[in-house]
Amino acid sequence: MELQELISRGRFIFSGAPKRLEVFRLINGKRSTKEIARSVGRSLKSTLNDIKKLRDLGLITPKLDSNGKIVKKDGCIVYEKVPLIRHVPLSYFQDVTSRRRKIIKKEKIHKKIKKSKLSPLSVPSEREILDICRDGESQLYEFKAPGVKIDKITKEIAAFLNTKNGGLIFYGIDDDGYIIGSDLRRQDFDQMLQNSIRNTISPQPNIEIKEREVLGHKILIIVIPPWDRKNIYQYKKDGRVYIRKGTNNFIATSEELKKLARGEYVV
Repeated sequence: MELQELISRGRFIFSGAPKRLEVFRLINGKRSTKEIARSVGRSLKSTLNDIKKLRDLGLITPKLDSNGKIVKKDGCIVYEKVPLIRHVPLSYFQDVTSRRRKIIKKEKIHKKIKKSKLSPLSVPSEREILDICRDGESQLYEFKAPGVKIDKITKEIAAFLNTKNGGLIFYGIDDDGYIIGSDLRRQDFDQMLQNSIRNTISPQPNIEIKEREVLGHKILIIVIPPWDRKNIYQYKKDGRVYIRKGTNNFIATSEELKKLARGEYVV
């Protein structure tokens, strides 16, 4: 299940139900159902009813110990949030509380996107690539030597996808800007990369791969489009949202996730 779907389910079930949202907030894999009921000031029966709804919608799951057995405390099952939404700020589920507000917000975001839609970076010429190699990696450019694990590349892509201008990844150039050339044909590399993207990035983006010859070496260029201000791209292997800042990838903070949810650029 995708992150966007879980957020939509949460918004639906928490709309007009602040106590249920508070129950969800307190679920952390440590508190028992009885502890949560006491903290919220509700009866155990009402709390269990809320927990059942959260579990049915796939927002929470029973915690398991190292032997795969369900953890219990005070005679009650201990629950934890599912990995996909474990790091999602609670405000994600509070932003939209009515159907009318949802429609208005979507219309505003759509207008903003239409007005400020950015185009993908153009594929540089041989001379421009040489200049990029001389200047080194940056917010827009990343070098990958041939033979690097494909998962490392898809993680870079996931981070670029959440940034304003997207970026370019040059496969066949090492970290120091030394041109080595690709060890794979474009068609073979494209197949490997697209399969990896399908398995590790959600929602699945459209990524292009171009080829350039530089000093007699074939270089493959992965073109990552600018952030669409609509989707929040997640790296499914660890359930995190990454953002590229400078030459590094960082896990998005709670404040940055809020900005992305509002359709605002972080970088």
